[in-house]
Amino acid sequence: MRGRLSGAGADSATRGSATLRDVAALAGVSASTVSSVVRGRGNVREETRQRVRDAIDELGYRPNLAARRLRSGRSHVMGLALPSVTVPYFREFADSVLREAQHHGMSVRITQTHGDVRRERGVCDDPYLRHVDGILLVPVALGKEDMRALAVTKPLVVATASVTAGRVDSSDTDLFEAARTVVAHLVAGGRRRIAALAPGEALPAESDERYLGYVAGLRDAGLPVSRRRVVSTETVTFAAGAEAVRTLVERAPETDAVFALGDALALGALRGLRDAGRSVPGDIAVVGFGNVAQAGYCAPTLSTVEWCACVMWPPPSVCPSRPCPTSSMPPGR
Repeated sequence: MRGRLSGAGADSATRGSATLRDVAALAGVSASTVSSVVRGRGNVREETRQRVRDAIDELGYRPNLAARRLRSGRSHVMGLALPSVTVPYFREFADSVLREAQHHGMSVRITQTHGDVRRERGVCDDPYLRHVDGILLVPVALGKEDMRALAVTKPLVVATASVTAGRVDSSDTDLFEAARTVVAHLVAGGRRRIAALAPGEALPAESDERYLGYVAGLRDAGLPVSRRRVVSTETVTFAAGAEAVRTLVERAPETDAVFALGDALALGALRGLRDAGRSVPGDIAVVGFGNVAQAGYCAPTLSTVEWCACVMWPPPSVCPSRPCPTSSMPPGR
């Protein structure tokens, strides 16, 4: 049964000097249970976890991170490197990672690469991420050779590829299969000249599972992969999507569907197509990736694929309490 502190000890605890034992007393659990909840470990029922969290919030308990680091040899801080937090998809991606990390008792440090291949390659050397336990990198510019050249000095997860000891291993195929499914959906709807708007320099990064899934989907349907219908963007923004689709319409006017590898690009494409006098979905169907909140508030509403960052983060190598990831691809709109 949940206890309640009283007297001088309670007054002291509520002023922010609460101890782990104070939390245990208020939640009506053992100190070891509180420790398990704080660390995100152990087989603790969700109801009990919530009681402990409520007690922590009520008392303003803050773990002694320095002592915790000395005991475990870990900082319990994760690094997240992504292109920009101003882009809706990446902003919501970061929010998902923050929530998942918090669930496991960790903090997150975020750095922006702005899609610069040198910053993506050197993410393990970023001074801001020097003392983190591991890093999640969301690349838009890395190719296969860049992946091989990564100087891996700590646990690193690159989108859906897990990198350890200098080797890149595939850990999840959700992005690939999701993109492949998008193309199959468009083909089933009678679309045959399907274009892609993708981040990258000259062409989309060969390591981008979404692009590879797009190519596989076309080949599954016996359709050619036309370079004219692949438009690369330097950034993943509304403006980049609008500009890319204008280029596409001029270069490949026969296009009847657009798969944008990011909802910001897709939303920009909707505006660009409207400016070009093309109707959606009458003349050209548009599908995005990420299921950002804005997708349901534009006209027409954006068809998009939902994908959740929590399937990959935090990785088991830096969070022993986290089991190996499982596939998760909720249906898009």
